[in-house]
Amino acid sequence: MNHRRTLAGFTLVELLVVIAIIGVLVALLLPAVQTAREAARRTQCKNHFKQLGLALHNYHDIHKILPPAIQFWNGDDARTSDNMRPNWVILILPYMEQLPLYESFDFNETISHANNRTQRGTKIAGMLCPSDGFNRTKFKGLTTEEGDNWQRGNYAANGHADFIQNNGFSDDKRRGVMGVNVSLRFSQITDGLTNALMAGEVRSGLTDEDRRGTWAMGTAGACALFKHGCGGDANGPNAPYPESDDIEGCDILYTTPGEKRLNSQRMGCWRTCNASQQATVRSQHPGGTVILMCDGSVHFISETVETTGEGVACSTPEAIWDRLISSGDGEVVPGDVLH
Repeated sequence: MNHRRTLAGFTLVELLVVIAIIGVLVALLLPAVQTAREAARRTQCKNHFKQLGLALHNYHDIHKILPPAIQFWNGDDARTSDNMRPNWVILILPYMEQLPLYESFDFNETISHANNRTQRGTKIAGMLCPSDGFNRTKFKGLTTEEGDNWQRGNYAANGHADFIQNNGFSDDKRRGVMGVNVSLRFSQITDGLTNALMAGEVRSGLTDEDRRGTWAMGTAGACALFKHGCGGDANGPNAPYPESDDIEGCDILYTTPGEKRLNSQRMGCWRTCNASQQATVRSQHPGGTVILMCDGSVHFISETVETTGEGVACSTPEAIWDRLISSGDGEVVPGDVLH
């Protein structure tokens, strides 16, 4: 007599149930994995800032003053000139273990000159935030005089609470710490080093025609922060307003798909602007940005920190974000703001 043995196996229903369970598990685990990855990226970004803080303090120890955020020849309009001289990042390269790169610059020429093309196009890992998904494409430049091959960077000096000034600070009460052709000694930061912002993150431009986030370029949004508080529309971390940053060449970015991209990324800029004079801190970290204080401490600050809002005049007492920007306003920053 023949006995047939029935082989055990999954029925179609059982297989579908198993697939459904796996799908649910993946859906549950994926956010946790993404959160863990972002936490690691944010930690790396903070470490970069710590190294920049050390470099800035070492520069101050040697020169007895901080480096200027940006430099131009006297008489040049700092908002539009291509005659860029060494900015704060270039000046601290020797203190970032980048002495050979520093020494390779031709300082007899402007940074935009062809002699400095290779140097300004050099990738510096410590200037790149790993959370920024747009910092892999260089800024190609918009004019022959401006040059091309500008490498990206994600860290910018706290310049001034007003628009770019050709020289000095227009208002000592609302000054940052590193301006145009001028900077402060630590002894001049009367609010105390723990209460004054030294540098913050900036995002790289969304296309190769967007100059924001370029480490060697001395201008607003590239390596420096200006008019990023009360009275302006680039007010606060990740300011969501549609024309926040005033950067040269913004009109080129406003194609039909370009405008949608700028809005969706909250990277708005003034579309008819023909000068670079205003930009705020921005990052792709969820909920806020990493900042560096003048005492060298590194913190994460929420994008919901108190500001006066879009275009709203300064208040008394000042909003918390304005207290951070200003190094001589006499205001203290609440301890629970910085994480």
